[in-house]
Amino acid sequence: MRGVAALSVVCGHAVSARPDMVGPGVAEGVLTLLASGVDIFFVISGFIIATTAAAHRDALSFIFRRAVRIYPVYWLVLLAAFASSSWIDLSPEKRPPLDLGLIFAWTYPNWYLGPAWSIAFELHFYAAVAAILAIAPNRLFELLFAGLGMVVIALVFRLQLGIYSHPLVLEFGAGAGIAYLHRNGRLLFSRHALATSAGLFAVGWYWIFVSGSADPQFARVPTYGLAAGLLIHAVVSAEIEGRSFSPILQWFGKISYSLYIVHYLVIKWMINFTEVWLLSTAATIVAGILLSIGLAWVLHIIIEAPLIRWGRGWSTDQQTSDAQRREGAVHIPARVD
Repeated sequence: MRGVAALSVVCGHAVSARPDMVGPGVAEGVLTLLASGVDIFFVISGFIIATTAAAHRDALSFIFRRAVRIYPVYWLVLLAAFASSSWIDLSPEKRPPLDLGLIFAWTYPNWYLGPAWSIAFELHFYAAVAAILAIAPNRLFELLFAGLGMVVIALVFRLQLGIYSHPLVLEFGAGAGIAYLHRNGRLLFSRHALATSAGLFAVGWYWIFVSGSADPQFARVPTYGLAAGLLIHAVVSAEIEGRSFSPILQWFGKISYSLYIVHYLVIKWMINFTEVWLLSTAATIVAGILLSIGLAWVLHIIIEAPLIRWGRGWSTDQQTSDAQRREGAVHIPARVD
């Protein structure tokens, strides 16, 4: 589903990049719906991170693997965006300095890479999980759910806790809840989940775009967020029952992170030099999507996949070394008379 989520966002940005070409209403309407791919990403992340952290409870290893997963591709594309920002418009606002918050994707909005705002949310979730693993690894789910309860309290009483008081954080909780059910063998497939999910996506689009919600970010949670939760619940429970998914979708899932990071810059390059390509509106949209997919595949093969393998190997070596040290610490040598 990561591939579907990434493609959703890519297509949304490709269509909406030139509202003067497709029409402002079409651009906004398409992006409003397809931006729900981010909500799917958040639920998937909550599920994967909670599942991984519950199985491998070392905080240092967790942080290292997340950093290896996130930063190399992000830094490369950020460097390209920074270098090209002198001659292409990445955002209508004035270009800010490239500070540490942007370099480490900790703050949002991200002027250089618009979609990277979601990485800031991801990183804050990772930080919370890492803190739990460092303090009480055996209470991961209990403390995660307690933290999500604090987010709800912050929302109700309008407490300012930065990203941790943003309603979209609750979508990570939906993923963590699915991970908890899966871990305890309580995840059951429901035929109605997908239909309900589709209905909620439609309701979210109507509420945010057609009705013009006063708080679109809040409106996403009970609609797109819940829809994404039901979708991932259905997918995971289907996999438990032995159902498989298209190899093409699996391939898109592998390149989804690189695709998500690189597509925005590719599309910006495309629309800033439309006189060079001499393409129709439809061809410009398709070309932006295909070029993004191609470049994402290259980044995945050359950078992302090798580093992920290396990170997993390092993590495994560390766990083996720690286990050996623990065994050595409790080993009682044979008595020699």
